[in-house]
Amino acid sequence: MKNRKTEPWRIIIFILSLAFIVFMWSKKDIAAIYATMPPEEIMPLIATTLAVSALKVAAIAVAVFFVKWIIDKAKK
Repeated sequence: MKNRKTEPWRIIIFILSLAFIVFMWSKKDIAAIYATMPPEEIMPLIATTLAVSALKVAAIAVAVFFVKWIIDKAKK
């Protein structure tokens, strides 16, 4: 098995993504929202929240990749 070295930008993306998701989910009082909703609306809300979180994390990843690309171009 190859000895794979994790690049720093991957660690940065992971930390930013994790922090962003924790911030988003803790900012909302999700338990209170779900407790007051009808049961048939809970699953669509969870799916929508997860999808929006994934899209925002993807946007963060693209931004980090773009900054990495600019830095790599500047080094050349």
